[in-house]
Amino acid sequence: MPRAAAHMRNAMSMLVLMALAMACVRDEEVAQRDRIEQWFSLGETVEFKAGRDCAAGVYRVKGDRVKAAMPLTDNVGEMGRVLAARGLAAMTRPGQSPDQSMVALANIDRPAGMRMRRAGLEARACMGEITESAFRHAIVTMGATLAFDNESGALMLLEPQSGLLVVAMGAG
Repeated sequence: MPRAAAHMRNAMSMLVLMALAMACVRDEEVAQRDRIEQWFSLGETVEFKAGRDCAAGVYRVKGDRVKAAMPLTDNVGEMGRVLAARGLAAMTRPGQSPDQSMVALANIDRPAGMRMRRAGLEARACMGEITESAFRHAIVTMGATLAFDNESGALMLLEPQSGLLVVAMGAG
């Protein structure tokens, strides 16, 4: 009987360790989809990967519009104000890429702009080949939509020509 008790303790220890390891994932696909779905009409998941300090996903979108729940702006100053007041905002500027928009935002609100940039950089550890390619393309595409959610620390890039939404989350 003592052997059985020892095996039970070992099995329980393994289960606890497995639960702790799973609890350390930055975000889960279902949770990310549920959160993002309130702002964008999502189709299928193209790729998703998460680790302890990052999460990254690429989703097909049904249409290239931002839903009403996500405040949409067309200039950097307004995006900074809306982010500060509401905690989330999106910006689409024809002739400007999301990367240019983040730099401009960092020039007027350094903490907000740098938090966005950090989310993208830290998420690279969780990007598969498809996600990294989609991210690189979307961040430099003129007129692509840049969005950010302060609560989750999610940087979102909607690239309407490809019909893809890239979500990048760093350590938070």
